[in-house]
Formats: sequence, structure tokens, C-alpha cells
Amino acid sequence: MMTACLPLLGERAMGGAGFGAALLSCAALSALLANAALARRPHVVAPDTVLWAAPLLQAAALALAATGGPVALVVAVAVAGLAEGPQLTALFAVRHREAPKGLRAQVFTTGASLKITGFAVGAAVAGPLADRSLHGALLVAAATAALAVPARFAVRTGRGPVRTGSHA
Repeated sequence: MMTACLPLLGERAMGGAGFGAALLSCAALSALLANAALARRPHVVAPDTVLWAAPLLQAAALALAATGGPVALVVAVAVAGLAEGPQLTALFAVRHREAPKGLRAQVFTTGASLKITGFAVGAAVAGPLADRSLHGALLVAAATAALAVPARFAVRTGRGPVRTGSHA
């Protein structure tokens, strides 16, 4: 949703929709720097921790972006990137760890398809919502990111099938 809002944010906070591309580049650069730092010290944060902490950081960044000031916006976009880069890397690590060897390609392909679908749905929702209220769209995005945390804990982690009932 934030990506769909960036041209409007660039226009309102910085005087031109083209600044939205600069903001997107800022997020990409901070994601790259975060991944580079974590690659040098891979055991500093476990992938499972990143998967619940990153959405909280993204939610805070989106809420900060809703304040509308140019400095706050640049900081928010940089913080969102700091969370997004390691989150994707952690997701790949957990998928690789949890998916059975014979199904990894299918799991990764399905995951990529779901991500693209989610991106499209987020953009479809964000466009009309941002047209009505840019701040409202960013706050909805923040709430959506925050909802990823309880969803993450609702998913069972660990190896092997879940056994229920008397067949366990």
C-alpha cells in the first residue's frame, strides 16, 4: 500500500510526484544496507525473530509516514526498507528450513505468487483509499502490517506434520 501512496506522498510532502520514485529508492537502499549488515553477522537476529519484528517496524514506519512532514517521511521510508530487506531474507530462510526438500520449488513458487497477488490487492485497495485520504490509507497499511504479528504466531513452526486427535 505504501508503494501506491508514494507518488502522492512525494507530491504533498516534497512538491512533486517524482519524489515518490526517490522515496522508493530510499527504501530499497536501506533494505540493501540492512541485508548487507546482517550478512556480515548472520547470527545476530534469528529469521523467526525478524518475521515478527519486521512487521512491527513497518507498521511504525507507515504510521510515521502518515504524519506528512518531509523529514518524517524520509525517515519512515528508510525504516520501512530496513524492515523489508531482512524480512524477505528471513522468509526465504524459514521457507527453506520448513519446506520438505522435494517440495521446496513448489513452496517458493507458491509463495512468490501469493506475494505478487498480495501486492496487487494492496495497490488496488490503496489507490482509491489514498484518493479519499492519504493518511487513512497509510494508517490502514500500518494496521495491516501490525496484523501480521499475531498471524505469524498463529502459524505452527517446527518440523514434521501437526498431529491431532486420537491418531497422534
